[in-house]
Amino acid sequence: MPGPVSFQDAQQYTVNRSQEYEVTRQSLYDFQSYAGAGQTSLTFFQIPIGQGGKTLADTNMELAGQLPAPKFFLIESIEIQFFPGENPVIATNAVNDDAVVSNFSNDVYALAKSGSLTLFIGSKTYLQEAPLGRFPPKTRLDGMYGAAIDTKQAIAAANVAELAMDYAQMAGRPYFLDPYKILLAPTQNFNVTLQWPTAVGLPSTNAARIGVVLDGVLYRLSQ
Repeated sequence: MPGPVSFQDAQQYTVNRSQEYEVTRQSLYDFQSYAGAGQTSLTFFQIPIGQGGKTLADTNMELAGQLPAPKFFLIESIEIQFFPGENPVIATNAVNDDAVVSNFSNDVYALAKSGSLTLFIGSKTYLQEAPLGRFPPKTRLDGMYGAAIDTKQAIAAANVAELAMDYAQMAGRPYFLDPYKILLAPTQNFNVTLQWPTAVGLPSTNAARIGVVLDGVLYRLSQ
């Protein structure tokens, strides 16, 4: 049986490596509410965890509008995640055979065709793009892409229910920052702002949830 590893050899496995950086795949994200009646501006990454009711489900920002030292973040792509305020399923009515209309897809379309995104770092703008549909998410609900599905299914001899699903999501090539990525330095101020010339109301009139995700690589001291 081999003897114990020498202390010198064991140093290659240490989690404490002074002044050495480790690299990990990570994203910076921030979510907030989008009013059913619409609004003209939303700014992201300005409220950290523990302030304004923000939890880890809403954001992973530790400080307001900046990374804590000594963390660096390489932005590789930008995406917008949008979740309407109603379920993507049209309710069924077995008695009257009359489904309740859903506006899930209409809400997504209203947002995707409107607005602009601005990435601001330090004292200048690094990106301006429109409409918001240019920033599709990399992940989405699977199995219900595209248009609504409308089928009739017999559930009893004389009772037929209308079953329908109404789901849509922005889709397409992710918005990669090619050929030049952007490295955020610690304590460097930054934000992402979504703007509309006039408020874009949602057809459902329900408040939605919207988030901006900066996908990339996090660099931090090993410990």
